[in-house]
Amino acid sequence: MAEAVVKLSPGTEFLFRQMEKKERQNEEARRLHHESTQDVELDLVEGFFRQIKTQNIFIQTVGINGKAESTILSKAIFSMNKVVKVYYSTSFDEDNTGFIRVRSDNQLQQIVIERMHGYRPQPEVLYQSADQCHIVRWMIKWLMPRIDWRKTKLANLDLYRLFSEKREKDALQKKLEEAEVEG
Repeated sequence: MAEAVVKLSPGTEFLFRQMEKKERQNEEARRLHHESTQDVELDLVEGFFRQIKTQNIFIQTVGINGKAESTILSKAIFSMNKVVKVYYSTSFDEDNTGFIRVRSDNQLQQIVIERMHGYRPQPEVLYQSADQCHIVRWMIKWLMPRIDWRKTKLANLDLYRLFSEKREKDALQKKLEEAEVEG
């Protein structure tokens, strides 16, 4: 028994094209909603701060008595529950206490750097990005002018020694590869 061939009217074809379009829009909306409810990764940023915290790096801060002092990073950086705080002022006067807060914002799907200063501070957004590398780069630019170079010596940093050895090893490897190509 042969099946009857049904010829679709132009109206029916138009209906199905519209339904396909709406289905694609719904799938895209579901995908975007799923992405917007995902936790923003902060692993590289936390790892960066965890590493530099172990080094003898000192930064200029405002101390407890309100005077400028040099503080080792291990006492200025706190990381808990996917939030990193870098204190630049620790005063008994709560109006003068301040820190930089790095946290993920799942609604914005970005990592946000905020300045929190004073008693009951209101967050002041300094920078935000979805890229962890951009956040680390911004924090490095923020830290560099605050490093106390009288107390911080590259020769005393364990990770700097590893960095130097790796750089020398890479340069030697590159020279060997160039010599093989020429030879």
